[in-house]
Amino acid sequence: MPPAPTPSPSTSSSADALWFAPAQLLRLFGSSPVAMAYWGRDQRLRLATPQWCEWFGVPATGIVGQQLDEALPPDFAQQHLQALHNAAQGQRQQFDTCKTDVHGQIAWRRVSLSPHLWPAANGSKSSQGTLMLMQDCSAEYAHAAQADALRAQLAALSSTDLERTEEKGELLKLRTLLDWRTAMLAEHSEMLQLLSHEIRQPLNNASAAMQATMSAIADLQLSQTTPATKALLRAEHVLQQVIGTLDNTLAAGTILAVGGRAGASSDTDLPTLVNLVLHDIAADARPRIQVVWDAEARTVQLHPALMRLTIRNLLNNALNYAPADSPVLLRLADCDDPLALIIEVIDAGPGIPEALRPRLFDKGTRGTEHRHRAGAGLGLFIVRSVVQLHQGTVQALPRQPHGTIMRIELPQGLDD
Repeated sequence: MPPAPTPSPSTSSSADALWFAPAQLLRLFGSSPVAMAYWGRDQRLRLATPQWCEWFGVPATGIVGQQLDEALPPDFAQQHLQALHNAAQGQRQQFDTCKTDVHGQIAWRRVSLSPHLWPAANGSKSSQGTLMLMQDCSAEYAHAAQADALRAQLAALSSTDLERTEEKGELLKLRTLLDWRTAMLAEHSEMLQLLSHEIRQPLNNASAAMQATMSAIADLQLSQTTPATKALLRAEHVLQQVIGTLDNTLAAGTILAVGGRAGASSDTDLPTLVNLVLHDIAADARPRIQVVWDAEARTVQLHPALMRLTIRNLLNNALNYAPADSPVLLRLADCDDPLALIIEVIDAGPGIPEALRPRLFDKGTRGTEHRHRAGAGLGLFIVRSVVQLHQGTVQALPRQPHGTIMRIELPQGLDD
């Protein structure tokens, strides 16, 4: 920037003297990278270095001689109006200001406003002005920001550690509670198993004795034995109902109720499983069951004890709700895509009412004729639960012209 013109001695005055001292100052600092400006008491700019002009975004030429409020950006002047006023009153001021540069970085400057007296060139009274110096303090703010970020990280880590400590405490409580619950469930299961064995074994023995007695009576071929045979058959039916209810209750109270841990499936001989199921059916009802073999596989993957109970429940339902002289089909078939075992129990009964279908497999659901039949409504609930344990599906399909098809599909090859 060219220096301000030096007034001639003949025209010098108190006001003109203010042009002289800044011109000397400019010669001293004009080549240094200092953002600096000076204005007189009349708020007219006497000096502005290129760095000062660059910071405020004003042209370096023609700036000298302008009023301060014209040279400074309005937002800066408004924000620091009080400090500029105090400096004009002879008070030293200091504050920080910032802006975003072309690179998107925030730059900071520390502004110092200092009152200064400059002697007049002709020896007249000195005049007062204000000198503005701007010091780069971006590094200081960057360090402060880094320190704040570090403190925030430390606070977050401290909070995270505290949360983790609390979480560990909660997890320890939950683990202790889970261990206690597991132990209680194991003890509960063992007690049920023991109770089941103590009750079911005598019932099985009584059922076997009744069947042996009926066989011996039949061998006598005496007409007078018919009433006794009928009484024994009724007693066997009662025993089979009690055994079935006991088995269903045990399954619901242990394996299914504790989260479905039924144990691993195993390779099971299908004909043997079917024979065991038929043996569970009352002797006088067995002739009604017709087994249809459409399956080539004779070894399948399933849980034998649970599937035995499942098929028995379906057969007993079909025998109970279908006409007494109607057959019940037990069909076993293969499915190749996907690989699965199909088990169907088909009856010629009245079918399932539409109102009952949505809750057919819920616990406690019983058919419309349940008042005349023993049971707790666990049979189909056990069926669905066991099938789900095998990752299979069960459906109740209508049969034409009347009856029901209970269809189970058990995936095979899952263990592979």
